[in-house]
Amino acid sequence: MGCFAADPDASMDDVAQAAGVVRRTVYAHFPSREALVDGIAEEAAAALAAAVDRPDPEEPDLALAVAALMTWPVGDRFRVLLSFARKEVGDERIGELIAPLRTRTLAIVERGRRSGVFSAYLPPVVLVGMLEGLTMATLEQANRGMVHDAGESVALAALVLMGVPPERAVAVVQRARRTPWDQHRAPAPGGNAVGRGDTRR
Repeated sequence: MGCFAADPDASMDDVAQAAGVVRRTVYAHFPSREALVDGIAEEAAAALAAAVDRPDPEEPDLALAVAALMTWPVGDRFRVLLSFARKEVGDERIGELIAPLRTRTLAIVERGRRSGVFSAYLPPVVLVGMLEGLTMATLEQANRGMVHDAGESVALAALVLMGVPPERAVAVVQRARRTPWDQHRAPAPGGNAVGRGDTRR
């Protein structure tokens, strides 16, 4: 991953050199650069599926915030894929890889609309698509060194996108960071940005 972070067009030789192994060792696992990239994408998909393999909180707004916080570390770990994933993996394949998360998020949004917690100004499927775009854009900002938090930015923006007032969204994200599903995560460096009314550190 570090090799691709430095150069999205890295060759198999570049990957082998960065890993400190001979070229044939890389080829023993991946016959081509395309296979290597697809293998990384598969690993990202498996990590994403594992992150959402848990019960959701009953409250839709809290469930959405928890989902954002739980999946952000996966996106953050694999965000270098954004540099070349669409070109080499393709949008259709990316859609397949994130399908479990998309299905889960859509269910949360629909539940939130039924309960009146989320606004009904756009169809749920449109809002989920917009949320995916928002998440990708935030990861790209992280690539550029502009976002340094542990998922609070995405969680807060997701709630506001769903029609939750910003002040209430801040409180929900604070609750989400204290949920049992979040206890295994280390505290964000520098304290909780959301608690300071700022989504950056």
